[in-house]
Amino acid sequence: MTGLSSDCRESEKFSPEISLSSLGIREGISEVIVTTGFESPNAAPIGIITKGGKPFVRLFKGSHTWANVFKERYLASNVVYDPLLFVRSTFFDLEPSEFEYVTAGGLKFPILKEAAAWIVFECVNVKNTEQALVADLVPVDAGFNEENLKDLPVPNRGFNAVLEATVHATRYQLSGDEKYLEWIRHYEALAFKCGGDGEKKAMKLLYEVLGI
Repeated sequence: MTGLSSDCRESEKFSPEISLSSLGIREGISEVIVTTGFESPNAAPIGIITKGGKPFVRLFKGSHTWANVFKERYLASNVVYDPLLFVRSTFFDLEPSEFEYVTAGGLKFPILKEAAAWIVFECVNVKNTEQALVADLVPVDAGFNEENLKDLPVPNRGFNAVLEATVHATRYQLSGDEKYLEWIRHYEALAFKCGGDGEKKAMKLLYEVLGI
């Protein structure tokens, strides 16, 4: 994917110690869409792992996210509530118009326009193994998108079901193991029962991607 909107806005200024929990990054695994790439932006769902208040990521080789972090040592977490965007960013390149620049740490960095909140992280203590890259995350700057914070959803089992189905879909693509299809169908039923139009459209796209 090439190109990026020329829009660039200054981030809301925070205290030197950014509150990760107030921006959606909490103990455990926070499912966000990560953006990377200064010149050619990429977006992909990633779980940011936090233990003892310290966030880190594990990125498997072969992905655009891995390649960008290996080269540039930066990424941004984007808190997003759109289930269809999670599926699209898993299997497709997003349109350049879906990104915007923010100025963070003297850098112009791509984030998602649909993000309710975002944090630009520097990746430090990078360890690159045969299978994955592991890096600790140090927050550089952060911000909220007030427009996207107006209508925050309450916890939705359908939305969570789409996330689980998407994870199993990537595993099915890699392994071809039929057990993942069984789990996808299980979460599909939950997404349709508990979700809305967004969850249903996301599951339909997921099935199209898998050809089932």
